[in-house]
Amino acid sequence: MTNFTVLPPEINSLRMFGGAGSAPMLSAAAAWDGLAGELESAAESFASVTAGLAEQAWQGPAAAAMTAAAAPYAGFLSAASAQAAAAAGQAQAVVAAFETAHAAMIHPVAVAANRNVFVQLVMSNLLGQNAPAIAATESVYEQMWAQDVAAMFGYHPGRRQRRHR
Repeated sequence: MTNFTVLPPEINSLRMFGGAGSAPMLSAAAAWDGLAGELESAAESFASVTAGLAEQAWQGPAAAAMTAAAAPYAGFLSAASAQAAAAAGQAQAVVAAFETAHAAMIHPVAVAANRNVFVQLVMSNLLGQNAPAIAATESVYEQMWAQDVAAMFGYHPGRRQRRHR
């Protein structure tokens, strides 16, 4: 992975605005959430059916053995449901982190406009008359760079993992 702290805003902004956005991860979160619901429903249904069989239609040692053998499967389904729900939550967290970073990034059009102004000022600076405007344009560019890096620090997975330990 390239170190985003040394990349100019032209690259960091373009990467953030040029990709697929949060839609694929939002779809993944919805899929994990749906799977969690289906697994929990299956666990409840399976537990209900086995309990109903053991309590009503089927009695004796075979029923007890079936209930004992089926209980871990119902537990597995419930555990898998919880893991799928956790995956959905993690995907939602990634979506939220992306959206926050995306909102904080400088739009590539603004960066390009700044660079165009800079080039025009430099090209017409024959006698040094544009020095203050060039400095101001560079200052804005440096602020864009800092803002993009700050947004990426909030989004970067390695930093987020260290912060939550």
